[in-house]
Amino acid sequence: MAKRNKRSKNMPGSAGRQSAGRNARNEDNSSNAIATLQQILDYLHAIIPPHLAEGWDKVGLLVGPRREMRARQQIKHILIALDLTPAVRDQCIAESIDLLICYHPPIFKPLDRLCVQGDTPADLAVELAQNKIWIYSPHTALDAASFGTNDILAQTLGLSPRGSLMLRQPAQKHLKLVTFVPENHLEELAAAVFEAGAGQIGEFSRYTQCSFRTPGTGTFFGDYSTSPAVGTSGRLEFVREIRFETIVPESLVQEVVAALRRVHPYEEPAYDLLVMQSEKVEPGMGRIVDIRDQPTLASLARRCKLKLGLKSLQVLGDENRRIKTLGIVAGSCGTLPLQGAAKLDCVITGELKHHDMLAFQAAGLSAIMLGHAASEMPVLASLAARLNSAFPASQTELAKAAMLVRQR
Repeated sequence: MAKRNKRSKNMPGSAGRQSAGRNARNEDNSSNAIATLQQILDYLHAIIPPHLAEGWDKVGLLVGPRREMRARQQIKHILIALDLTPAVRDQCIAESIDLLICYHPPIFKPLDRLCVQGDTPADLAVELAQNKIWIYSPHTALDAASFGTNDILAQTLGLSPRGSLMLRQPAQKHLKLVTFVPENHLEELAAAVFEAGAGQIGEFSRYTQCSFRTPGTGTFFGDYSTSPAVGTSGRLEFVREIRFETIVPESLVQEVVAALRRVHPYEEPAYDLLVMQSEKVEPGMGRIVDIRDQPTLASLARRCKLKLGLKSLQVLGDENRRIKTLGIVAGSCGTLPLQGAAKLDCVITGELKHHDMLAFQAAGLSAIMLGHAASEMPVLASLAARLNSAFPASQTELAKAAMLVRQR
């Protein structure tokens, strides 16, 4: 089995280090420090919230170290690939990659067996794990995310979506955490609860470390069995404190409260968890586009070929039909566009199965099929640029190899 080579000097990656516009607040990171795995994960979760993934999908860190090791694991070199293939495996090992961001999850279906030095994605994932190369997959979470797979495909085609094709279920509930802490312990406590998942607020959670802080006076009287961190037992104490408020996803309450208790200086810290009723808007699968000039299906297909540099594509429907309302679903959309409330003229997707084409035809819906990989590739370069902007000291590049599928 191949072993990791000693790291050579970093060479510039293929992805440009351009500004990423309307990205998460912490993308404007000017620090030259090498990022840790936990910092990379926090960033990815902020711009690609895992709960946006479909319920059947396998997203997130699929191969990695124990949780307590992630904050100490430096990530100097990141590779982004559509799939984990033998060629991608070879590049990871040859270039001493620390983290592979693989769009399609290499560990997906339940495994019956693993083969040492095998060539299936799961076998290759095991080999990368043996070389301490970690694997993260965003897949359908990236499809749904703002500035994700479908938004970037639309942008590449010169189109501006007006919303999601499929509305999502209501987002998970959030609670407001309120606690009271001496001023000299405030920043340590804030850092701990933020690291545990608190403080993400705003549309698509693109703002992090959000809180509100109010100075005041706290009082307490501890009996003679207590050992207060401030003052003495058996006496009424008045302490200058900060009221600290932040937001916590319901699913992370236990982790955040545990972090608060771990770093709070008080023997019995006081805190409140308040239910929030505010509605949270989140993107769903696919995008809807209204095209003002209403091109024909044929001219829209030509635009797709030109913008994406494709040799060929497939078109379903009358090529003279005018397209006003368009759906965009990268990858394989199946019959999803037929399930939404929007009345579409056409769908741009990667591929359609035969019986899905028949369903489209019966519903009077046209389609442009770009090729599965061709519809998903544009987002990889965008993600590489965002990571290079957010973590300039950790080199991010695109995989050199792709599946050898050629259309003629």
